[in-house]
Amino acid sequence: MGHSVTIRTLTEQRVGELVRLRLTDLSPAERRLGRTLLASYPIAGLESLARFAERAGVSPPTVTRFITRLGYRGYPEFQDALRQEVQARLSSPLARYDAGTDGADSRSPLDRAFESSHAGLSATLGLVSPGEFQEVVTLLSERGRRVWVLGGRVSDMLARYLAGQLHLLRPGARLLEAERGTPVQHLIDLGRRDVLVAFDFRRYQRDTIRGCREAAERGAAVVVVTDPWLSPAAATARHVLATGTDSFAAFDSVVGGVALVEALVGAVLERLGAQAELRMRRLEQLRSDATWGEGNTP
Repeated sequence: MGHSVTIRTLTEQRVGELVRLRLTDLSPAERRLGRTLLASYPIAGLESLARFAERAGVSPPTVTRFITRLGYRGYPEFQDALRQEVQARLSSPLARYDAGTDGADSRSPLDRAFESSHAGLSATLGLVSPGEFQEVVTLLSERGRRVWVLGGRVSDMLARYLAGQLHLLRPGARLLEAERGTPVQHLIDLGRRDVLVAFDFRRYQRDTIRGCREAAERGAAVVVVTDPWLSPAAATARHVLATGTDSFAAFDSVVGGVALVEALVGAVLERLGAQAELRMRRLEQLRSDATWGEGNTP
């Protein structure tokens, strides 16, 4: 895969993550099941085995083989894993705080924070497909495309970081404000030459999910950056980049998201090369001229 991946047990991996990582190794019929599950995640997998098979247009025995290929001993175990994910998806920071207040960990907050950050970075590296990462870099590097970046209540900082850095490297990068009511009115002009990068982490935002769907319907290339539980917005995305969210506190860590944004920016800079350098030099000159002009007379 091009980088080392931290090996984790089946119980530590999300079902959606397993499906995405193994999709290319499945048979065509099993691949249809995987895509059906990801498109209606996790609802499709919580239905009966027969209904899941009907959704994908395959036979019930194919579902059984698919579940086995993922590493589960049967459909009940597979559904138990999905139910646990649903509970984790919907959990609030307050609920996670209540669950972790037993005081059993004697390590300092500083030690726990840095160990969690390291775990989140390792998880992110294992979740992101190098091939998909490069395809996203290609989209962000095409100067003929406009890039729109959308964040949420928590992820707005990541959206601002990406949009700001891309603005330094190329024209046409725009941030959509998080406190915008609904993003749809801002996305009405999107077309096939546009890219929407949306950040959406649990608990997922309806306006972000709708914005991604609207953008995809207009032909835009949608990239969703999300957590291992996968935002429902992933169903309409062309590319999905999942990040690790390991944290010792009640709030999910965004360290993996920051690292992913910096990796994207670094890769776009390498791809654009001299074009990006010239733009940065021009911006620096404009800023220098503006600073010199304040309170000075030529």
